[in-house]
Amino acid sequence: MRAVWLWSARALGGAVLTGAVGTVSIAWAVAHAPNGSRAAATRDPCPPELGAAESATLRVGPTALSSWVAEPASPARGTVVLLHGVRLDKRSMLPSARTHLDAGYRVVLLDLRGHGGSSGGYLTYGVDDAHDVSGALDALEARGVRLGPVGVHGFSYGAATALELSARDPRVRAVVAVSSFASLRSVTRDYVRWQLPALAPAVPNVWLDSAVDLGALWAGFDADAAAPAQAAARTRAAVLVVHGSDDPQVSPDNARAIAQACAGPAELRLLSGETHASILADAKGEVRQAATRWFARHL
Repeated sequence: MRAVWLWSARALGGAVLTGAVGTVSIAWAVAHAPNGSRAAATRDPCPPELGAAESATLRVGPTALSSWVAEPASPARGTVVLLHGVRLDKRSMLPSARTHLDAGYRVVLLDLRGHGGSSGGYLTYGVDDAHDVSGALDALEARGVRLGPVGVHGFSYGAATALELSARDPRVRAVVAVSSFASLRSVTRDYVRWQLPALAPAVPNVWLDSAVDLGALWAGFDADAAAPAQAAARTRAAVLVVHGSDDPQVSPDNARAIAQACAGPAELRLLSGETHASILADAKGEVRQAATRWFARHL
């Protein structure tokens, strides 16, 4: 009997230790940005795809945001801000930027905090990122840029930021949210199902929530505030929600929740057969075409 109790105690101790290590590992992945503690880039030349564009570092409080700003050939019809996905950077949004530039809009490509050429060590899933982007628009206006009507085109993490921004900043009239998550908690569960399909059913939600809370504590934001669906309920901007029907990383249920929550004009487009990766590549140009039409209607 003593041996059975000893074995049980060791098994329980091992499970507790494994759970603790797993919680810390997920929390670390949730919180820490690609750039870590690196400083912002001092040089970030514009790519030739943007033509005669300007590279600028826009300072918002302690955060330095690397940006590219390009003007269309004729007077700008407005401004479209492009926001990339997590652990990517503004280069991933170049094809969309070129489309909006050709449609007559000024384009602003930003590296979100902790990504690309921008400073910052932690991720906030749109909570502080939206404040950064709003501050970047302020900085452009202070430089004499007449923004006109503002649209925001974001992918995944950038789409979540776009929705949060639109709920806070009345300058934003239209949003194209591609592959956004509805909340940080929901997308964490999606990622566990995607990465560990065999183990996911055995991982309790309370365990994942504790990991998210710890990561948010490290990064200094409220985990429950990272909820784009809630932001959609507060915005008056026109929101186009685009998602791949076969997305294994961020379930299409997230898109449905966001579209359903929207307070203003909204449309949901589920692209058949598209995944998280393929919808970013947009080989057929479906996302870019839909975004162009949306901004033409609402900007």
